[in-house]
Formats: sequence, C-alpha cells, structure tokens
Amino acid sequence: QISNMKSAIIAAALIGFAAAFAPAQTGEASTQLGAFEDELGTTPIFNLMMSQYHSSALVIFGRLGLFDYIHDHSNGTGVSVEEVAAHANWSVRATSAMLVSLVTSGILETDDSSSSTTHSFQHRYRLTPRAAKFLLSGVPGSVVPYLEIFWDFSPQMLLEKASADKKQDNYMLETGGGAPSAMFISAMQGQSSHAAMTLATLLGPDLINNTHFIDVGGGSGTFCLEVCKASPHMKGSIYDLAGVCPIAEKFIAEAEMSSRVQAVPGDMFNDDVFPQADCYGFGNVLHDWSDEANTALLEKAYKSLPEKDGKVVLLEMLVAEDVTSTTSAAAGLNLIMVTNEDGRQYKASELKKMMEGVGFVDVKVVSSPVTPYSLVIASKK
Repeated sequence: QISNMKSAIIAAALIGFAAAFAPAQTGEASTQLGAFEDELGTTPIFNLMMSQYHSSALVIFGRLGLFDYIHDHSNGTGVSVEEVAAHANWSVRATSAMLVSLVTSGILETDDSSSSTTHSFQHRYRLTPRAAKFLLSGVPGSVVPYLEIFWDFSPQMLLEKASADKKQDNYMLETGGGAPSAMFISAMQGQSSHAAMTLATLLGPDLINNTHFIDVGGGSGTFCLEVCKASPHMKGSIYDLAGVCPIAEKFIAEAEMSSRVQAVPGDMFNDDVFPQADCYGFGNVLHDWSDEANTALLEKAYKSLPEKDGKVVLLEMLVAEDVTSTTSAAAGLNLIMVTNEDGRQYKASELKKMMEGVGFVDVKVVSSPVTPYSLVIASKK
C-alpha cells in the first residue's frame, strides 16, 4: 500500500542527515573540555538519534511548499519566523525550531545582519544556494517530488520489515493494476533526475557509436531523456509496464522530446527479449531485485543486444569497496532495501562480477562528486 511505501522509504533519512549536526563549541567550552579531547563521547550517537527529527522538518517544508514560500518572499533579507508561522498557521516556537533545524542541515541560512544577541525568534531565514537549486518545485533536478514519500516512519516498521520470517511486500506493484502509481513514478523522478542530468553528460564518449538507448523499467524515463539530451544523435525508448507508459508520455511531452523518445509497453521479466536497441540502461532498477533476478535481466540484455557496439549502462548508488567510505545516501538507500523487495545496494566489484558472468566486458565506473550515484558501463563481447 502507498502508506507502507512511504513508511519504508523514510528509513533512509535516519542515515542521510547524521553527519551534519555536530553542535558548535564556544572557545570557553573547548578550553574547559580540553582534558577530555581524547575520550570517546556521545555526540555522534545523539546526532544520529536526532536525525529523524531533522529529516521530518525537511519533509514537512517540502510537502507544504514552504521552500517556495521562503524563496518568493525573502527579498534579499530572508523571511521572519513570524511570517513563516503565520503562513503555515503554526506557533512561533515550533516554527523557530524547524527553521533552526534546517539551518543546521545546510538547507537554510540566517541573515548576516543578525547579531549573536538576537533572540532565536527574531532571526530571518533564506534558502542556501543548494536548497534553491534542488528544493524548489518545478525546477530541473528538484528532489521535492521524492520528499512526498518520506512521510511516515517508525523504528517499529523497520524492525518488522527486517524479520527473516516476514515475506516482503512488493509495494511498487500493489497499485494501478500491477503498475507503479503516478505518485511513485514522480517520486523516483525526483530521486534520480539530478543524477541522470549530471552523469548523462559524461556518457558521450562511450555512446558515440550507439544510436538507440532503451531505459529498461524506466518509469518517468528521466535516465533516457537526459541521455538523449546529452547525445543528440541518439533516439530513446522508455520500456515499462503498459500502465506506466501514459505517465512516461507526460514526462516526455514536458521535456519536449516526443520526436526522439517514445514509451514502449512491455514486461522486463516476462518478455523473451527486450525491444531492439544497441544500448540498454537500468536506472535505479537492479537495487530493487535479488541477485538471481538481476542476473536474468543482464542475461536478457546481453541476448538482446547486437553483436557490434552493444552496451549496457547501470545507474546506481554504490557501496564503497572498503564499506567505510560509503556515502550516507547509499547507506540509507541500502536500509530501504531491507524494508522492500529483495534488493540491496551493490559494490562496483559485485556488479562487475555479475556483468562479466553473463558475458559483458570492459566494465568501468563513472562517478561525479556532485551526486551519490554512479554509472557502471559495459560492452557486449
């Protein structure tokens, strides 16, 4: 059910904000605590415990359009606590608490003219450049649609879903007659659109000899659309269940790409082969399914590709080879996979082994520091 879907996915927020909330220490406090600098403290543990509350402020502001409100009413000096409180019909105390939370998260900043003696309720707030780029409605790469499914969560839900004896629900296929819901498709668009925009521009040299990119299980088709924008010589297809195609067609039309990209109905698991193309993309797909199911998908891609210049491209958040260096985003998404489906986030070496096992060669990883996603590219032997 949609409510269960929302509940499960917010698990990622427990990890995603944990590193951002170390409180600043005054010089005096640092001097007083100097003798204990080498001792282990509880601050990181408290930061992690509180991260759920910080993510709640983010989700609430996104759902209610408050980032748009702050952006539209800042006028260079930001908005006051009272203005936001009146607009949202909240108490000043609660509004101030959420605004302060979003400052510590790097989402908002206070007006530089505020002094250290300004009362907490008297500060003015505006969006940081990062928030203005990704948290406004309707802008390219906005994550606002993705926030909508981070609405319900409890540790109890995560515990229940982690049980080895409990069959996991396939939440993506419980609505719309077997197809993902429009809300889910829109959320996935918000999750991966910036990654697709960023990484598609790095694919050019690898796809110079390819002419047709098919986004397998493509949903909104953001992966396909961005690849085709970055490589004007290519046409694209968004291959997904029949119930998804009308949703994909709306995204195609909004991108003004109808002359080069089409939605193609099909079932990636049950069709004998994929529609004909010389490059198949799997954007945020393999992490949903078991190793066995993913091997079957890669085998089908290999079988469907032409003998010359056939390529496959995966878009995934990767677990670091040493685990320790894994991004918070990838670790959080890995938690989501506990609560849904049979999937997990992979190491690049694990995907390389899987791809080479079905015959692909020349496996390489393409990454960018501005997104937690990476591309894994391989060629047909």
